Amino acid sequence: MRLYKGVLMTLSLALLLSGCGIGEAKPEQEALRLRETYQNLTGFQAQAEVTADYGDRAYQYTVRCAGNAQAGSLTVIAPESIAGAGAAWEDGKTALEYEGISLETGQLSPDGLSPADALPVILSACASGAVVESGWTDWGEGERSLYLLLQNPAAQESQIAIWAAPETWALRQAEIRWEEQRVISFTFTDFTLETAEPSTE
Repeated sequence: MRLYKGVLMTLSLALLLSGCGIGEAKPEQEALRLRETYQNLTGFQAQAEVTADYGDRAYQYTVRCAGNAQAGSLTVIAPESIAGAGAAWEDGKTALEYEGISLETGQLSPDGLSPADALPVILSACASGAVVESGWTDWGEGERSLYLLLQNPAAQESQIAIWAAPETWALRQAEIRWEEQRVISFTFTDFTLETAEPSTE
């Protein structure tokens, strides 16, 4: 009987410790590491499935993207009817690159957000957006993601939700929300990044 109680106590203690996340990094601390990574971003390459939701209609694209913290470009690779359309951005300014192809770039939110502006907004939030919520989420096949809900530095009514791979902080998914409604989402099928060493000065 004493042995039985001892086993129960041991199991109970193990469950309690696992529930408290003993030995697991706190998401608030990892959020600071992710921010530092994107503040020191020197380059990235990505491919993503994008959904732009205008309320009464939605558009889906597959895009390739590349750039760094200050500048970059986005090119549509699917659907075929608009393949080649894209945009480039530098120092907060976005220029459309049509190549004779029309890409839906109407406003997704009252602050003028369009699909062409979305990725630089997401990267900016990763580097400087205040953390509203943080936690770990199950990403399937035994993997997890760091989930962060970030304040959009450019608009008080807007927030950015991201899911990132631990340690590398490569983005797996990102959403821009306006007044808690999702207006555009990126599901990354590939994301690689390079960073500079943080300054010690």
